[in-house]
Amino acid sequence: MASALKLLKRRGYRRIRVEDVAEAAGVCKATVYHYFVNKDDLLTRSVANRMAEKQLDMEQRLARAGGSAADRLRLFLQEFWTMSLTPQSDVAAPDRERNGDGRPGSVRRLGAGLVQRWRLVEQLIEEGQKSGEFRRRADAAVTARVIVSALSHQALFHVHFGVRRFAPCDLNRLFESSMDHLLHGLRPSARLAKRR
Repeated sequence: MASALKLLKRRGYRRIRVEDVAEAAGVCKATVYHYFVNKDDLLTRSVANRMAEKQLDMEQRLARAGGSAADRLRLFLQEFWTMSLTPQSDVAAPDRERNGDGRPGSVRRLGAGLVQRWRLVEQLIEEGQKSGEFRRRADAAVTARVIVSALSHQALFHVHFGVRRFAPCDLNRLFESSMDHLLHGLRPSARLAKRR
């Protein structure tokens, strides 16, 4: 899996063959097929595993960081945004393997990572609601889905689909404006703040 990730970073999805991964790992092709169904399985599991490692690392950093819920929310989303802008994050290439529900296997595995991110953002919003930093009536679950999805789609469109070539927008501006809207929408109104 480490060899697959290195090749993915250097060559991109379409230019990797199972033979290349086996050679880089110092094993025969049959060994790779012993553990993985096909190239898509190998690459999506490798990326999903790496994403899980990064998620755990980020959760530990958030726990150590302290500070307000807004500070930790910004820290996590900045890290997520930066990761989403890397070429390796685009493993959306279609695979032929199907699960029992008819969906590609890579979609299911990568979707699990997205759900983890939604839940972490939801938890951070709920922490801010409990402390009074964020308004209590904000729907934490929906807000988490919207901000994570918005950032990941912007990265996908601008970086991986090349939208920035014909509709450019500064990527830092996209992130900062998104954070501004998010945090402004979560803040309690001035009237409620005065009542406290």
